[in-house]
Amino acid sequence: MAKREGMTISELEKISGVSRSTIHHYVNYGLLHKPYKTGQTMAYYDQSHVKRLDIIQKIKLDYLKSAKTSRVPLDLIKHKISEGYSLVKDSSAPVKSKSTGQKEKIQKKKEEIIEATLRLYSNRGYYLTNIRDIAREVGISAPTFYHYFMDKRELFAETIEYVINNFKKETQIALAEEKDPVRRTTLMFEIFASHYPKIGEILNQLRSGAILGDPWAKEKLSAIYGQLMENVTREIKGAMKAGIIREVDPELLAFFNVLLDEVAMTRASMDNKYSIEDVIKFVADMLYHAFLTEKGKALFGPYDQSRSFEG
Repeated sequence: MAKREGMTISELEKISGVSRSTIHHYVNYGLLHKPYKTGQTMAYYDQSHVKRLDIIQKIKLDYLKSAKTSRVPLDLIKHKISEGYSLVKDSSAPVKSKSTGQKEKIQKKKEEIIEATLRLYSNRGYYLTNIRDIAREVGISAPTFYHYFMDKRELFAETIEYVINNFKKETQIALAEEKDPVRRTTLMFEIFASHYPKIGEILNQLRSGAILGDPWAKEKLSAIYGQLMENVTREIKGAMKAGIIREVDPELLAFFNVLLDEVAMTRASMDNKYSIEDVIKFVADMLYHAFLTEKGKALFGPYDQSRSFEG
């Protein structure tokens, strides 16, 4: 029988620079089409395999330019290939802009994925939740996931932005027309409490990452607290300027207030012994005596533990 024209895997390995174990892995995964087999242990590859390996390597290089990981998801590669990824990108080809309707549809799907991701984080955490889990929760395929997010890390970053932006937007709207300092304080806590299930989940995942030594998690954790403290710091500085709160480091006091809000939410959720209002009354008593000036106490009135926090 005449030998079929082609190359052995050793020859393909030398030409492409890809190891034979990786070639076999790509074939098994479906990224690379199967070679022509002439026997139990003999198979031949051709130029189409060389070209496909070149495309795969180019996709990987493009991905690694912006990704903060050395691992390239195979589903991403498969998705890029299915979309007709080319080794030579035609820069003269017109870029089709998406219509407003398309953009809204994409944003809606992204938010659906984010909400599903938050549910999974609460059960398994960020580090144990993979893209296949998320895709299954949303009801899409893993390759379809890459239509919306580059990888799991980008999804997490957008999840953080989504949660914090919603919180900040609602706070800004609520405080826009409210001038009374007592009511402003109450509104800020009420909004924080309503958003805390999602905010708290994000913070928990980042704390876990920080403990594991992930520098990205540490950076994001610091940035989130900075955003949570933004309105509180502004309120404290205004109160100091008005002589309502004694002179202290406004950022430290803002951080202290955010942590106290977290403590209140956590303690109230542990059992039925204390409600959120009970914990907040305790915190309010402490802050009243520790930070308010005489002018501030006159403005807020004599502190009464029996009165409602909302009052």
